[in-house]
Amino acid sequence: RVHRMDRLSFVIAALLLAGCGEEGPAQPLPSRVVAVAAEEPAADDLCDATPGTRLTLPPLAEGHRAAPAEGRRWVNVWATWCQPCVEELPLLTRFAERLEADGTPVSLRFVSADADDEAIARFEQSHGDVPESVRVADPQAIAAWGASLGLGAAASLPIHVLTDADGRVVCARAGAISESDYPAIRATLR
Repeated sequence: RVHRMDRLSFVIAALLLAGCGEEGPAQPLPSRVVAVAAEEPAADDLCDATPGTRLTLPPLAEGHRAAPAEGRRWVNVWATWCQPCVEELPLLTRFAERLEADGTPVSLRFVSADADDEAIARFEQSHGDVPESVRVADPQAIAAWGASLGLGAAASLPIHVLTDADGRVVCARAGAISESDYPAIRATLR
């Protein structure tokens, strides 16, 4: 038995080393999390909070009105001075288009946390294609609003809020998203 075990150990070691060159494995082995990951990611993988309350926005600046939205909604709170916010704007638009193509349409809405309309106008002049946004009346109100969503008063921008078709918040997240978050976003909105 010991002799067989030595051979088995040798075979296993040989197989493990077969993929290694001088630099180590050609490709890194998947982590346990990747190896046992579910086909559809859970909301817990994406969301910082899932309050289940009806979505309400912080008070908007004079002259700004939130467009009525039907069905699933995705609200993105951003600011012109927030680098991660600015970097993800094109990604959000692409995600909304992909969700539509995948049979999960969503109304994507942008809410600016900038202090005034002039900041947004200057940003549009230097950056071109900027999504239509409403603006909060008081940027300081974002902290209390984030806390009401379960994100805490110190939640950083950007903030993402996803709702179901009835307008109930199914996911609130503070911080930027990336390309790898698409499957979790799709699963959360379904």
